[in-house]
Amino acid sequence: MKMKEIKEQQEQRLNEISKKMGIDYDSLKSLLESVRTKKLLKRNNYHQQKINDVIEKATK
Repeated sequence: MKMKEIKEQQEQRLNEISKKMGIDYDSLKSLLESVRTKKLLKRNNYHQQKINDVIEKATK
């Protein structure tokens, strides 16, 4: 049960920091998920493509 609470607290803190810094929370969360996937699957291409997608979406 504590792991869920800690995860929720971390997500709330990340959301607060992203709002404070003016960063899109969903983009940041997406990039973090791609890093997690990269570590699990050892795929560099997936992570790089995800970064490119987020940058292109943000610049439009």
